[in-house]
Amino acid sequence: MANATRVERGNAAAAPDYARYDRIWQRVAPAMDPYPEVRAARGGAVIPVSAVIPAGAAVPADAASAVPAPAGITAGETAPQAQPAAPGTQSRELALPGAQAEPCCMGTEARTMVAVLEQFSQEETADEATYRQFSRMAPSRTAAAVLRELGRQAGLRAKELAAVHYLITGEEQRAAAAAVVVQPQLSYRAMLRERYHAAVCNGFNYARAEEGTADPCLQRILERFSAENYAAADRLLRLLMQAQ
Repeated sequence: MANATRVERGNAAAAPDYARYDRIWQRVAPAMDPYPEVRAARGGAVIPVSAVIPAGAAVPADAASAVPAPAGITAGETAPQAQPAAPGTQSRELALPGAQAEPCCMGTEARTMVAVLEQFSQEETADEATYRQFSRMAPSRTAAAVLRELGRQAGLRAKELAAVHYLITGEEQRAAAAAVVVQPQLSYRAMLRERYHAAVCNGFNYARAEEGTADPCLQRILERFSAENYAAADRLLRLLMQAQ
C-alpha cells in the first residue's frame, strides 16, 4: 500500500490523479460521485472505503487540498451555512408597500359591492322588525309562528351581511335604525300581499347583485340569500291561500 501511495504521488506531478481523488471522495462523502468517468472506467464498481484506506488509518494530509473547493470558496475555507429567516421577516416583507397578498375572495372584487351590501343589511333589519309587528295581526298561532320565523331569518341575514362587510373592509358596519313602516289600516291579507312582493323583490335584487360581482365567496352568499327570500315568498303565498 505504501508503494502504491509513492507511485501515485510521483505521478501526481505529471497529471492529476482523478482515480485517487475519487477514492478520497469515497472516504469523505461516499454518496457523491464527482468523477463519474473514473468509476465508469472501473466498470461502475464502487470500491469500499476499507479497501482504499484501512479502518482507523488517518486520512492523508493532502486530502483536503486534493478535493476541489466549490466555486467561490478558497481552499481551506468552509462553505457558509444557510441561516434561517429571522422570526417575523416574512410578515414584515408582506407589510411593504405593494407586497400585500390579495385575498382569494372578499378582497378587491368585493369592495365595489360594499354600498350595496350595506343597503341589503338595512333592508333585512327592517324586514325583521316588520315581520315581528305583523305577526301580531296573524289570525292563528301557526301563522304568527311562520311570520316570526321569517323575521328571525331576515335578522340572521342582516348579521351575516355585517360580518361580510367586516371581512371586506376590516371595519365595523355603521349601525342603521330599522326603517319600519307599519300601516295599521292594512288587513291581514293585504299585509301578506305586501310582504310577498317585498320578499320576491329581495330575491330578485340578490340574484342581480350575485351576477354583478366576480368575487366567488360573495357570489355564493348572495345566491343563497336570493333563494331564501324566494322561499319566504312561497311561505307567504301559502299563508295567503289559507286565509281565503
